Amino acid sequence: MHNYKFVITTGGTITATLGTLPGDYDLKLLNSAGTQVGISQNGGTTSESISYTPAAGTYYAQVYGYNGANSATTCYTLKVQLGTATKPVTELVTDAVKIYPNPVIDVLNISIPGKVNNGTIKVVDARGVVITDQKVTNNLQHINVSKLAKGVYLLKVNNNGTDSILKFVKQ
Repeated sequence: MHNYKFVITTGGTITATLGTLPGDYDLKLLNSAGTQVGISQNGGTTSESISYTPAAGTYYAQVYGYNGANSATTCYTLKVQLGTATKPVTELVTDAVKIYPNPVIDVLNISIPGKVNNGTIKVVDARGVVITDQKVTNNLQHINVSKLAKGVYLLKVNNNGTDSILKFVKQ
């Protein structure tokens, strides 16, 4: 089970989507007290989605495998899109950030859809320590991971107010 934290500074609508599933994974949305405020439990590898209208505050997207489903080599894509009542739906990014190759040996390629605007990319280790932090400068980014120890890492991409968190394996 993995929990991903995000903070909403202005109440409005959010949509959490979980895709490219390697197994039967499910998605919960929790408030800062850990109370479930939304859930998606589609069967098999069908994508999960939760739409919710919260007040400002801290929330968590919780990803877990149904009946212990898990994969150490194939990653899922979690995206939390923040919107407000004044932000038109047409501005939301519908394509997902993609990474390749995964598993990676030397250079991780990151494909970011839509307009690049004030974005950041962070590589985070299993303890939550930020290993690298860089600005998004174009739709195709490259990160040299050759000096990282073998293991599982998170890639956190923020672009145009959309957060994407992907898991990758360093060989």
